[in-house]
Amino acid sequence: MYRITDQQVDFILDDIRRRGVEMEDLQYNLLDHICCIIEQNLEEGGDFEAYYLQTVAAFYKQQLSEIEEETIRLLTFKNYYSMKKLMMGCGAFSAFAFVVGSFFKVMHWPGAGAILGLAFLVFCLLFLPLLFLLKTRESGSTRDSIILGAATLAGILYGISMLFQIMHWPGARIIWFSTLGLTAFVLLPLYFFNGIRKPEAKTNTIVTSIILIGVLGMQFTLTALHKKPEPQAQVQANK
Repeated sequence: MYRITDQQVDFILDDIRRRGVEMEDLQYNLLDHICCIIEQNLEEGGDFEAYYLQTVAAFYKQQLSEIEEETIRLLTFKNYYSMKKLMMGCGAFSAFAFVVGSFFKVMHWPGAGAILGLAFLVFCLLFLPLLFLLKTRESGSTRDSIILGAATLAGILYGISMLFQIMHWPGARIIWFSTLGLTAFVLLPLYFFNGIRKPEAKTNTIVTSIILIGVLGMQFTLTALHKKPEPQAQVQANK
């Protein structure tokens, strides 16, 4: 069994600091792990520096500071996996509720409105915000986060406008036009000009933008630009 000297311990600690690890607790944790590995596996009289370099290389892909970056991410998003499970549960529940509520509505059974309303609320107010938080954590880019935020807001407004239309609540047209405006004048330009700058994403960006414009155009053709007159107003007009 190899025994590490105090000079070798100082050498390892200094090297860990030189490699960009600044968190003191993480420095000493790495030091402890590396010393244990060397003492257990290096033969007495072996080449310490060569084995140390081989050992420390197993802790990273490009540089040792990656460990500190990942540690900070885990500390910042310590509830990441719980949020992910909650997001998946909300998505599955809202999808199931959409199917059941739509079936109830087609069959004219009582409770269809309540089920669909719950589905829309869970989807818009829980699933989409959680998806935004998780995707923002994964992207790590401010520009991508802005695009994700615009897409999330557009999705929430779209869902709420559909809920208002199904429930025949006032304000559905205002929310719907807000959704169209946000998508056409904010989300699409941001997405297109951000993706077109990346050679590897250029084709996908163009294709996706065309699809979004097509869907947006079809949705716009179904939108009544003028408010329909009330039935009483129509009767009076006929008179």
